[in-house]
Amino acid sequence: MQHARSLEDNDKLITSERSSAAGYYLSARQYPSGDAEIVAIKMGPDDRFKGGGAKRKNSDKKAMDERTLNESVRRARSTVRRKALTLLPDRLLTLTFRENLTDIDQAWSVFKYFCRLMRFRYGDRFCYIAVPEYQERGAVHFHLAIRGYYDVKIVRLLWRRAVGKLEGNIDITSPRRVCRKNSWNPKRIAAYLSKYITKSETVDFNRRRFSSGGDIKIPDPVKGWVCLGVPIFAICRQVLDRLSRKQLSEHWEVDTFFNVTYLST
Repeated sequence: MQHARSLEDNDKLITSERSSAAGYYLSARQYPSGDAEIVAIKMGPDDRFKGGGAKRKNSDKKAMDERTLNESVRRARSTVRRKALTLLPDRLLTLTFRENLTDIDQAWSVFKYFCRLMRFRYGDRFCYIAVPEYQERGAVHFHLAIRGYYDVKIVRLLWRRAVGKLEGNIDITSPRRVCRKNSWNPKRIAAYLSKYITKSETVDFNRRRFSSGGDIKIPDPVKGWVCLGVPIFAICRQVLDRLSRKQLSEHWEVDTFFNVTYLST
């Protein structure tokens, strides 16, 4: 499947640059998994995208409103999904502590050391997407999406070296064939990891909701512009069908600061 260079090729109503005062900004991606997604953002005459680097208005989580928290969770889940569709993981690695470790900073420090040990042993082959899970008792452990075979004994040895006196264990869930399909595919793994990305009180303000390492370069988006007055869902659906052979599996629309329409396989 060839990757799209411009969304103009998909419909004569799409232009490469903003061609009117108001309209829809389109951004689409194709992934190595064969999946694709497209988002359409409705913009008025005076609407512009602002660059990053803005300072947070709130200094702690209690001051953040529900919308801000939901947006933070949505962005994290979206990034995890995109990284999974790029990495193409086929198994899960779970890292646990024997002790009831509740200090998330200490847990991340141990995890970082473990990753250095894995990188020393396996080199650039070790790529991962990691999400911490917070149990009801407050204990922390990690779930990692990985790709390819790893010796369980070696990984366990490296994890126990990293945790030291805290002690711990690992589990690798390898792919199984179910109805001629891989039971652990990138989309399913992304969904599994995403369920641990929440706005729970156990997730302190400004703490990392996930981590990733290795060469996982999310494909650059292909962009376009559509004037108002067109059936935007139909346009997005047509583009998606041309970018991927897979069926539409998710679509939604939200109206927050911008009106956003999203479709993905």
